[in-house]
Amino acid sequence: MKKNTYLKIAYWYYTLGLTQDEIAKRLSLSRQKVNQIINSLVDFGIVTISVNGYEREFSELERSLESEYGLYEAIIVDDFEDPDNAVRRVGAVAAQYMNEAVTKGMNIGVSWGSTLADMAREMVYHKKNGCCVVPLMGAQNMGHHMEKTDEICRLIANKLDCSSYMLYAPVLVSHVETKKWLMKEKTVQDSYERMRKCDIAFLGIGELTEQATMCTRGILTKEEVKKLRNDGFVGDLCMNPVRPDGSWSDCFLQERLINADIETLKGIQNTVAVVSGIRKTEAIRACLRTGCINTLIIDESTARHVMEIHEEGNDALSGGN
Repeated sequence: MKKNTYLKIAYWYYTLGLTQDEIAKRLSLSRQKVNQIINSLVDFGIVTISVNGYEREFSELERSLESEYGLYEAIIVDDFEDPDNAVRRVGAVAAQYMNEAVTKGMNIGVSWGSTLADMAREMVYHKKNGCCVVPLMGAQNMGHHMEKTDEICRLIANKLDCSSYMLYAPVLVSHVETKKWLMKEKTVQDSYERMRKCDIAFLGIGELTEQATMCTRGILTKEEVKKLRNDGFVGDLCMNPVRPDGSWSDCFLQERLINADIETLKGIQNTVAVVSGIRKTEAIRACLRTGCINTLIIDESTARHVMEIHEEGNDALSGGN
């Protein structure tokens, strides 16, 4: 049978929506023969099957991230090579993920940052009975209020028509003794207990540079950032500094931080990292190695950079062979 006939059948069936019986009558063929031809169209390269909104190349990249970092799921967001809009697009996909993943009665932990703020803004109003939104870190006193944990918690709770709780303490105190006294307060103890009961958590990932939000917003001084870098820390997860190998111990800030530590985050069933930005690649890889991130929502350009650097590292270890 001529190739032109196969092309006609493909056009009639997939574009015009004709039934196999209708096509058979037009060509004076049996329905069985038309069915056989339609089933062979992919093999002959006349028709390609794709799933709308889900590129195969993304699927392969997602599998690579899941395999390398032991993730439940990696979700790649098409950024259309437009880094200025990547954060908003990642936030929108994270909002959709939250609406689908959160069920009635869940405790939802939240950290801070611009990507999570975009996620909260993009959420649709969707009533979730019995849910509670819990801050995973203390308050941040900074001008950009929508990036703050308490504001993000309030907005998410509003969108889900559920309650939210506040942690009435700063995320970083000046003295070790201040934290010790605050930890004796019942309200702070209750907040920590709620952190440990979270079913799902949404976290941003931060870089440890002088350009990082925590430094530009005055939470850390430039001298503190410099000391963290000198001690080998490259990123932070919920304000917990992390080294390239995923370790976090022996950090001079630990005794001054009021937040969910890495061990607490590990106890949460599904910890979702929502991140965008190639400049954060080193921090992302470090935080993924902590073993407490289960789901990653990330833009395509950053995801490719994370895996490219991983492959380059493997080449270096193997001598380039």
